[in-house]
Amino acid sequence: MEQETRNLLFKFACIPMRILIIVLLVLFASNDTFRYIASGLCFLVGATFSAKYIRKDMVGGFGGFAWWHPNRPKHAFLYLTTGILLFLGYEWAGYILAADVFIGVYSYSLKETAKSIEEFKDSIPAF
Repeated sequence: MEQETRNLLFKFACIPMRILIIVLLVLFASNDTFRYIASGLCFLVGATFSAKYIRKDMVGGFGGFAWWHPNRPKHAFLYLTTGILLFLGYEWAGYILAADVFIGVYSYSLKETAKSIEEFKDSIPAF
């Protein structure tokens, strides 16, 4: 898949999907069954991000180089935190994933303004 296609998928599939996850978590978190299922899914997503980071898996979700690989620990932390808070009954826990959207958009904007991928790799901020 070409880089331009992956960029479009990031903008019009990945980011909207992350926002949809937040909306669903906020709307349905008062339902105990939903909250427990969502908690388990958040644990699974967090564990997947962690495993890919530890294995240094540099392939992204849409194929090609995972330019956001250095952010995987941040994604994992946010999803694991959300999962824990959902499990403990905090209905507002979905809002934590807004930080995940902001990190993704910010990192993407850095990538797009970098002159080369080598320059970008060195400029990813440590939050």
